[in-house]
Amino acid sequence: MLTQHPNNQSVSPDARLVELDALRGLAALSVVLFHFTINDNAKLLGWEFSYGVTGVDIFFMISGFVIFLTVMKIRRWQDFVVSRFARLYPAFWYCMFITLGFTVFSEPDFVSPFRIFANATMMPVYFGIEDLDGSYWTLLVEIIFYLWILVLFITNNIRNINKIGFITILSMMLFHQFSAYYVDFYEFTVKKVQLLNHFPLFFSGILFYQLKKGEKRTENIALLVFSLIASFYLHHKGGRSQFHISATAHYLLLTSFHLLFGLFIMGKLSFLKFGPLLFLGKISYCLYLIHQYVGLHLISAFTDKLHLNIYIALFLAFSICIAIAYLVNTFIEIPANRLIRGWYSSNEAEIFGREGRKVAMR
Repeated sequence: MLTQHPNNQSVSPDARLVELDALRGLAALSVVLFHFTINDNAKLLGWEFSYGVTGVDIFFMISGFVIFLTVMKIRRWQDFVVSRFARLYPAFWYCMFITLGFTVFSEPDFVSPFRIFANATMMPVYFGIEDLDGSYWTLLVEIIFYLWILVLFITNNIRNINKIGFITILSMMLFHQFSAYYVDFYEFTVKKVQLLNHFPLFFSGILFYQLKKGEKRTENIALLVFSLIASFYLHHKGGRSQFHISATAHYLLLTSFHLLFGLFIMGKLSFLKFGPLLFLGKISYCLYLIHQYVGLHLISAFTDKLHLNIYIALFLAFSICIAIAYLVNTFIEIPANRLIRGWYSSNEAEIFGREGRKVAMR
């Protein structure tokens, strides 16, 4: 089915930007290798892929690009909320309960109904509860970014997103810079609103979307430089990268990610259209959700209990996580997404009391 966009172009609602799938696959592979090769595993391997910690930076940039693309196609704020819920929560809940099963087996004392409920919201930090899986911290960063862009949509300020994004980044930098004057408030806020440490990456994604559409070329390039410099500044301000790689290495990687996006918007990223990478991109969300806690416990079991070689353990754990992610993506994530979107689309008239043309929701 074709859907009419605000610019009157017809596109398929299921159309995907294949290059972004490749970048997702690259980011997912980086993050998995990072978690699988640090700490105790690094001692067994004799090396670690510490640079993989920056894979989340790519995810944040992709999110900025895709979410802005989405918000440009909707008519009501409810469209955005339903699309994000359908995309994130069903797969998350399923992966969370798989992880919970491993937790019950390995750390039963850490399982409680309240901890399960808090994690199910994707916002356990607001309940004073730790994430069930260490990777879940990025989910709240994403949700807060969604709220930021949703506020702009509701207040009819999407057209001013460049100006507001610039002010937001500048305000965040000043908030960090003068933290010595409000130490307790600063520590509390940074813990509860981790978007403060990563917002420029989302904003870069938004700017790249506008450049791909041919909009405000000079302004967007200037803002991209500002956003990149702001990302440099935030290296020491709470992000995970500061604990694993040097500032210089992070600066170089952030610059390379921006160059990759530059190639993407120019249509020069076809060299990444590699089958396995695209497959990883397709299942990247589920793989990200399942890999850390489950994967590390599998590696530990293979090496400590079965006494397998570390490389064999890594291969087996990686294969099992991919298999789980594929199954969840195929039988939960995609069907649930379509089911919720389909229900919402078919009930728009009843929900809003009037007929409305169907709006594609990615």
